[in-house]
Amino acid sequence: MKNIFSKILGLGVVGCSALLLRSFYERKNFKTVQYDVISKKIDTKKKIVFLTDLHNNSFGKNNEKLFYAIDSISPDLILIGGDMITVKDKLGIENVLPLLKRLSGRYKCIYANGNHEQRLGENKFGLNYLQYKQIIEGMGIVYLSNNSLDIDDNICVHGLDLLKKYYYRRYKGGMDTGYIKEHIAIDRDKFNILLAHSPLFIKDYEESGVDLALAGHFHGGTIRLPGGIGLMTPQFHFFSRLVVGMKRLGNMVQIIGAGLGTHSVNIRLNDMSEIVVINLKPRKKNINLVQ
Repeated sequence: MKNIFSKILGLGVVGCSALLLRSFYERKNFKTVQYDVISKKIDTKKKIVFLTDLHNNSFGKNNEKLFYAIDSISPDLILIGGDMITVKDKLGIENVLPLLKRLSGRYKCIYANGNHEQRLGENKFGLNYLQYKQIIEGMGIVYLSNNSLDIDDNICVHGLDLLKKYYYRRYKGGMDTGYIKEHIAIDRDKFNILLAHSPLFIKDYEESGVDLALAGHFHGGTIRLPGGIGLMTPQFHFFSRLVVGMKRLGNMVQIIGAGLGTHSVNIRLNDMSEIVVINLKPRKKNINLVQ
């Protein structure tokens, strides 16, 4: 009996060690995923890199591995969906700024808030929100906080800040009536890209009239189960499908990035960190909106 117990214990230790090593690998390495979005509103092809939820993670010194991977893609535009920094017990920022500075020196970058950037408004982390925003804008990055930017004659990018209550644990309700309309203006004749950090409000995004909503926040579900189901989100939603990948609702596409970092729950399993590449393409006859 003792030998059997020892073997079981040994197997358990080996199994746990293997899982921890795999989790470390997935946190310190990344993959590139690509999505094609096709619309009659798009006139010319555009390649967009979408980054979200770095949480001050570092892939090599000054995030050089991440920079070179993005540089090899040669995007027309980089969209940043928030939570690049970590703002909890203390501020984590030192691995973020060198990356953003190098990227902004080569590419047009647009940055929208996540819940961690918005926490800087509490003014207790040694760097307040306005100071951080000024640093980012000083690099030439466009910072969208409840405002919009036309990047082409018919493409508009919007950055929407979400209320603190929308990030509460186990929050499952929709947005307040008219919330999006109160903060940004959607011209439905244009191809509208919405940067809104949480994917939870996909119905509200679709009703607002945007064509493409980009989100992160849920870190790919922490532990990804078969079928793209996330075991747990940072807001303690369990067994959710709304954690990663491309979703379609009505005329809108939502793309959810698994993110590039973690914070409180420092685990990734079957949930590799990722760079998201979005290929915007004009719609031709007899093909669907999304492939």
